[in-house]
Amino acid sequence: MIISLISQKGGVGKSALARLLAVEFIRAGWQVKIADLDTMQGTTTKWKARRDRAGLQPEIPVEKFATVERAIREADRFDLMLLDGPAHAEQGGRGMAKSSDLVLMPTGYGLDDLEAQVEAAYELEESGIDRAKIWFVFCRTTGSPSEDQAARDYLKRAKINVFDLVFPELPSIRQGHNAGKAASEISFPAVQERSAALAAAIAKHMQTKKAAA
Repeated sequence: MIISLISQKGGVGKSALARLLAVEFIRAGWQVKIADLDTMQGTTTKWKARRDRAGLQPEIPVEKFATVERAIREADRFDLMLLDGPAHAEQGGRGMAKSSDLVLMPTGYGLDDLEAQVEAAYELEESGIDRAKIWFVFCRTTGSPSEDQAARDYLKRAKINVFDLVFPELPSIRQGHNAGKAASEISFPAVQERSAALAAAIAKHMQTKKAAA
């Protein structure tokens, strides 16, 4: 299976979500690899290097790929390939989405993020991607319940799918990333549980989708 993480903006939590999913799916017994398609920044590749220096387990296979096509050719060797795309992933984003079982589009609560991601989602639909395959995830959230609801109302009007659970913006998660950890591996149980629950919700969605196919 292939999950693409697509964004038209940087800093919305795409790579953080890829790390979380990789750790949690591997813990569940899946063979997983992250394809780092941001050849300029290589954020996930650098995170992998920090993780390896710290000797953390489970080991997370990460490889930098110059093209989507090369990454997809590797997908058959794994139960799950996570395509961690670059920001402004226009043409490459369409290629990622067409090959994917699920397209995750992280976004914050603000219109700067929401408008860019909704526009990108519509462009994917216009290129032939099934709307049911495109799901938003609120990431790097620090807002109030009212802000959360306002953002959900915006996506509802836009007819965009969104997961109920969110990926919060917390100093402990940033520090964990600095140490090569995923959000579900940091030392605060409440944050671990909240992060793992999001990954579990995405896994459940994948399994339901696969069973219905």
